[in-house]
Amino acid sequence: MKQISHKITNKLERILLSFIPHIVKWEEYLQTKIKQYKHQQLKQQLKSVGSRVRFRDDIRIDHPQNVSFGNKIYIGTNVVLDGRGGITIGDNTTIGFNVVILSANHDYQSNALPYEHDIYIHKPVVIGKNVWIGANVLIIPGIVIGDGAIIAAGTVVTSNVEPLAIVGGQPSRIIKYRDKEHYDRLALEQANQAEVLSTNPHCEG
Repeated sequence: MKQISHKITNKLERILLSFIPHIVKWEEYLQTKIKQYKHQQLKQQLKSVGSRVRFRDDIRIDHPQNVSFGNKIYIGTNVVLDGRGGITIGDNTTIGFNVVILSANHDYQSNALPYEHDIYIHKPVVIGKNVWIGANVLIIPGIVIGDGAIIAAGTVVTSNVEPLAIVGGQPSRIIKYRDKEHYDRLALEQANQAEVLSTNPHCEG
């Protein structure tokens, strides 16, 4: 009897093992669909959102009703946006993984130590178009980042960033500037492509 039971158990294990690859594929498929659904639900909560906005994976947006996205924006994994004071992100901007953008901070002059938990100073963050923000960047409240700027990985952005500036470090400092002539040419080509797509959306591939 014990031998028969052992044979049945082995057979069931073999059958189960044969199904595991299919189960894994279905699990991955379901996870993808769940993720897409969550992202779509989150977009509907935003103050405004353009077309072709993509979230790579997990993203946390606090107070999404104060957050605005332009068109063609890519946001990497494990990004945190604190929209308490307002966040605006311009067209064609790319944000790497583990980026944190804050738009509010506790008031250290409030009437409790170390601070009152429900008292915040709101300072909106504005990020221009064609901005590239590398991985592990921290942007503090009140920052304005100009069009075409690049924020190097690991940067703590503590002051406004000029258009076309490439900044890095902790705290941030200007490393150099992008070539304006080259940038303007690419921006013009981009605008022309956008105009073509707006008049004939079927051209988009």
